[in-house]
Formats: sequence, C-alpha cells, structure tokens
Amino acid sequence: MKLRLMLVADDPLSASALRRALRATAAFDVFDGYAEGRAPCAEVAAVHRPDVVVVDHMRSRDATLARIGEVRGALPDAKIVLLPARMDPAWLSEAAAAGVDAAIAKTFRLEGLGALVREVAAGNVFHAFDAAPPTLRAASAPGLPMLTERELEVLRLVAAGAPNSRIAAQLWITEQTVKFHLSKVYRKLGVSNRTEASHHAYVHGLLETSPRTGVAA
Repeated sequence: MKLRLMLVADDPLSASALRRALRATAAFDVFDGYAEGRAPCAEVAAVHRPDVVVVDHMRSRDATLARIGEVRGALPDAKIVLLPARMDPAWLSEAAAAGVDAAIAKTFRLEGLGALVREVAAGNVFHAFDAAPPTLRAASAPGLPMLTERELEVLRLVAAGAPNSRIAAQLWITEQTVKFHLSKVYRKLGVSNRTEASHHAYVHGLLETSPRTGVAA
C-alpha cells in the first residue's frame, strides 16, 4: 500500500522538482500541488491526512518552524522530513523540537531522495540531533527554562503589553508564527496564558536586557 505524501514549500519550482523526484519512488502517492509554506497549513494537513510530510527549505526559518509545528499538531503520527539548505546543528535542533523526524540536505541528489524518504518513513533511518544547540544554554538556577532568542523576544513584548499584531510587525513575522512561539513559551514555562507568562518572566528575571537565564548572549 502506498504512503500518502504531502509537500510543504514556498517555491513552486522547487516543489515541482521534488514532486517529480518523489513520484519516481513507487512507495508514495504524492499529492498534486503542495501546501504553501508562507501560510498556515494545519487545516490542509488535517484534511489530507498524509503519512509523510516533506518540508522544503524555505526563505523564513520562523515560517518553517511554524509549518512544522502545525503539521505535527495536526498529524502526531506522521513522519516529517525537512530538506534544509545547510545541516546547521542549532537549526536542526530547533526543527527537531518543533516536530521533525529527519533531515536530508538539499545537496542530496534528487534521484535518490525518494528512496531515502521511504527508508525514513519505514523507520529504517534514525538520527539524533544535538539536544542542546548553541542558541540555548542551561538555566543558571534549577527549574528555570531554556528559551530561544526569538521566544525571549516574543515574551518580552508580551510582558510589555504588545498584542500579537504589533509583535508580528516589530519582529517581521506573521501573527501565526507569533502564536507558534507563544505556545512553546507557555509549554516551557508551565503557564497557560499571557498574564501568567508575563508574571513568570518578571519573577524569574527573564525580561532583563542581559538575561540571567534562557539564551546565550
């Protein structure tokens, strides 16, 4: 039985080339078209219910992480494969935290891509990304969270009373991406809303210009 495969990309030419390469592998039923990586795709993923999702390298890392998180939330059992332009350990660790199962460099020959994705889907390929990327550092006190630089930026703006629309404009990201980062902040801090997150940040010194915890300078 063929596995249902969906592409997420923001470049139509790249998506077309990937679709042709993946269709050359008999293991996949590749959907026509692709999910637009610059817009939320959770609804598309939930409707089509693919077994495998291939996320192409996109211009925005924040958008890539948001799309990965949306797909993982909608399809907890799907295999998600990222095709990064560079195999950067810090970036791959963030992608893994968002929900990626494996990463295949874009420099890999397209002719062999389908076979490798098939092996990932079958559970025959495993790679443990670094658990502590350079963008993170351990908290200086027990029990304090580790936040990425972008998560800390979002948290500081939330604590300052900025709505999602203003945060998105200031950080040059979409409101959906702001929501994605906020959900990760809430989970890491063990809170459920903006008020609790702001209070936690004030109490634990996460709003200092040179924070005691959370990220490396």
